Amino acid sequence: MTNLKLAVLMAALLGAGALFGFYFTMSVSIMPGLDSTQPYAAIKANQDIGRATQQSLWFVALLGTPIALLACIALYWKARPVRNWLVLGMAGWIAMMVVTVLFNVPLNQILDGLAITPDQADLADLWASYSVDWQKWNWLRVLTSGISLVAVALAIPNTQVWH
Repeated sequence: MTNLKLAVLMAALLGAGALFGFYFTMSVSIMPGLDSTQPYAAIKANQDIGRATQQSLWFVALLGTPIALLACIALYWKARPVRNWLVLGMAGWIAMMVVTVLFNVPLNQILDGLAITPDQADLADLWASYSVDWQKWNWLRVLTSGISLVAVALAIPNTQVWH
């Protein structure tokens, strides 16, 4: 049972870390990089990044993390300090998902639905508006997924697998 508990806990930690790393990377390099290019190129690249993300293993982290967290909560239910950290980790994941579904995804869907041309006049304003809003909400995902990651990490020292 100890090996199963450890494996599920490590899956939760890796999933939380992958989500935090993805959102953090989007905020500190990908979006600033797109902001520094021409608006047409930024919009097209962002549309392509969104499509590639939807067809990637990112969904394993997005949907596997809460499954691992729930399994951990069940496995460590009687270990109150561990359980409490894992519940906080789950709360962070839920908050990240709420922000994703209510704010980032709708912004992505609007941008993805646009048919644009390189000589279109309003692209700079369109990109600037999208980028500012999207990044604001993404930073909230960085924070909430970071809370999830830290909470899962803080659960580890309280487990019996290391003693």
